Amino acid sequence: MLMKNLVFILCLLYFFSACTTVQSISFERLHAADVNFPDQVRTVGVVNCISPNKQAKDSEERPSASLELDGMVTAERLAQEIAATDYFNHVVICDSVVFPLDVNEMDVLPGYLKDSLIQVLGVDMLMSVERLQIKLQESTMFFPELGMQVPSIEGVIAPVFRTYIAGRETPLFTIAKTDTICWDLSPTLTPEQIAKDASEYAAILPMEYLLPYWKEVDRYYFDGGSVDMRDAGVFVREQNWEQASMLWKNVYDTKKGKTKMRAAFNLALFHEMQDEFEEAKTYLRAASELVPETSWEQQLIQFYQLQLDDLAQDNNRLKIQMKRFEDK
Repeated sequence: MLMKNLVFILCLLYFFSACTTVQSISFERLHAADVNFPDQVRTVGVVNCISPNKQAKDSEERPSASLELDGMVTAERLAQEIAATDYFNHVVICDSVVFPLDVNEMDVLPGYLKDSLIQVLGVDMLMSVERLQIKLQESTMFFPELGMQVPSIEGVIAPVFRTYIAGRETPLFTIAKTDTICWDLSPTLTPEQIAKDASEYAAILPMEYLLPYWKEVDRYYFDGGSVDMRDAGVFVREQNWEQASMLWKNVYDTKKGKTKMRAAFNLALFHEMQDEFEEAKTYLRAASELVPETSWEQQLIQFYQLQLDDLAQDNNRLKIQMKRFEDK
């Protein structure tokens, strides 16, 4: 529903662009992960349960329909990605296959082995690479700069990662993420290269599920229409939000109608930037009361309201996940 609303709003903005002063802005925002780790988890061990790849051979002229990927490459890249976030105190990696699981079954690490690894590695939690396959098919890729399609190899990758803690028989949680990766089909492309690229890419897929992550978001604001609104737009482009908000507040307090509505909408954006979601919603409700229900401005306001509602819930989870840093 949110995506359908976005498409509709973008179409409206495009249609009214000649007679409105709506501007777009993009910025990075920290989002909550899908899972919450117990606070006592401070040291993590990354292990590989994938046997060495035996399917990719130099003698093959082109990749087979399915490849087993390199679990060690994935485990090493996953450990690097986790360590780079500084979310945990330490990240330890085991540089061998700890227990080759049957990729055709939904096996999990045996309890005795899991507890032993946690003790030997000196970690609070294990993160295990347990399934790692890619299914390949011939396809095409469109290159806009060439204005043409070229032959390619498309692969659907479906890794499975599980986490374990001591004293718990079943995994703490399982992450199974499916995605697609493509290669330009050239004479130099080999199964080994595909396996290496896909193995590294697989390690990136679970990161937004595991740990808080930065993601670019798009927002809109009203620019122009009065001296203060134009000057505020200049401050926004200079990243001086405090000065912009002061001008918007002056417009909101002294003007009426659509001008007041536009200032209220912009003040909602300012308070979102400060993570003050209740204040943002208050100004957005005020903006909603100043325009007809059937107007395109009302549609824009309603879409922003949906974004704020989702963001407020996300921020509550994020506070829980970042609480561990308050003790450092």
